[in-house]
Amino acid sequence: MTPEIDLVPEMSSLSEIYLTSDHAPRYRKLFKRFQESYGEYPDFVSRSPGRVNLIGEHIDYCYFSVLPMAIEADIVILVSKNDSRMINLLNGDSKFEQESFALPGDGAFVSIDPTVTTWANYFKCGHLVAHQYLSQSRPRAKLPVGMDILVDGTVPAAAGLSSSAAFICAAALATLRANGITSVSKEQLTTLAIVSERHLGVFSGGMDQSASVFGKRDHALYVQFQPQLKCTPFKFPDTEPQLTFLIANSLVTANKHETAPINYNLRVVEVSIAAEILAHKYSVSIPQDSGIGTGTLRGFMEAYYKEYEGALPWDGEVLEGTIRLERMAKLVRTVFVQTDGYTTAEAAEELGITVDQLHDRFLSKTPIRFEKLQLYSRALHVYEEALRVLQYLTLLLHPPVNSVSLFHDLGQLMNKSHDSLRGLYNSSCKELDEICEIARSSGSYGSRVTGAGFGGCSVHLVASQKVQDVKNALIERYYRVRFPGISDAALEDALVISKPGIGSLVYTGGMP
Repeated sequence: MTPEIDLVPEMSSLSEIYLTSDHAPRYRKLFKRFQESYGEYPDFVSRSPGRVNLIGEHIDYCYFSVLPMAIEADIVILVSKNDSRMINLLNGDSKFEQESFALPGDGAFVSIDPTVTTWANYFKCGHLVAHQYLSQSRPRAKLPVGMDILVDGTVPAAAGLSSSAAFICAAALATLRANGITSVSKEQLTTLAIVSERHLGVFSGGMDQSASVFGKRDHALYVQFQPQLKCTPFKFPDTEPQLTFLIANSLVTANKHETAPINYNLRVVEVSIAAEILAHKYSVSIPQDSGIGTGTLRGFMEAYYKEYEGALPWDGEVLEGTIRLERMAKLVRTVFVQTDGYTTAEAAEELGITVDQLHDRFLSKTPIRFEKLQLYSRALHVYEEALRVLQYLTLLLHPPVNSVSLFHDLGQLMNKSHDSLRGLYNSSCKELDEICEIARSSGSYGSRVTGAGFGGCSVHLVASQKVQDVKNALIERYYRVRFPGISDAALEDALVISKPGIGSLVYTGGMP
């Protein structure tokens, strides 16, 4: 029996898409601007949401499971085809200038220069991977069509809520639809989008794209990357009082593309080198399947258990995963004795290779800058964070009878996650640390940075009756202190109750 394919849905009613606010005025404004700019209404709207990650940070590119959920804030792309072989781009935000680029006449893929900062590059990423799919699935198909585009977003940029992933998912979906692909599976769209940001020089994992595409209303997602991509939705347990997640934006810009050499991509390289050193020390061979073509910490765990325990690859079962991850953390503490970091010469010596070989194999994959490679702290965070994901999932699926006990236990895991991201992964910042401290002292059970970090947003587990207390404390002790002139509208945007929303879709309902 053929398994049912989960397709990206097509919807014609905005009330099916948005439950917590009326987006009809927004869509009317966008449709009117599109008509004024291009002389016609759009053929359809492609949409993908942002996401908030509850727990499991910086472990997706090591292929460990995560627990995100889609949010209602989204990127929408209004689309009509044209006959000009041009992609014309308008943005609903006036600070982004109009852009256009020509599609290659010979059917080649669009070129992307990651050294040039332009918002059009995000659309190009989605277009490129969609074109690659079209070329493979329909080799005799016509050249990709020109498109008139209007983009609008409610996901705050550089805030750790995956605005870039939402944009690229929506762009890929728009390109597929405009070129005749009216049925696309969620798995296929996610797979395309995962690799897309590498064209911008960022070697991200797959959490952001998976949550954006597979999002389900009133559900969080347990996202597994191995042995294959799998997104399992689950509802939160009924509690009294109600369990609530508050998102607080630090208003510190966290552009992972521009800061990648010292932040995001450096972490990807460090965990890759750590995985290869562990494999070398324990004489096992690991798959070279990371984003930069090296081994991963998940790959080492599988190889270690195969070699020393005769075990099959971990299938996601919680108890077995707990045992294996605890063992991995012990191995990290045993192998990486230089807890303050390794020079390139020391890392090369640990691998039994020359510095030149280390450079060619790891350091030349993407531009990075560092004084020492923090191998111990990065690897320890990954294994312990992956363990916290399993513990968090277990609590949600098998909650204690007492709701306060559940809140406390979930909150402790979130707090430990933040402490690890601050102390071991160094992906927090003083503003996020301050927000988390204020929230915890005002009623939050658990507070942590969410997303890539280095600024952006935090997420807080709060009982429903304490939400206003926490918001008031953050307003008075953080926002009005650091941003004295902040408006009420800006505060409303910075503090949002997160409700799980629906994932990627195509809207065909026309002008509302």
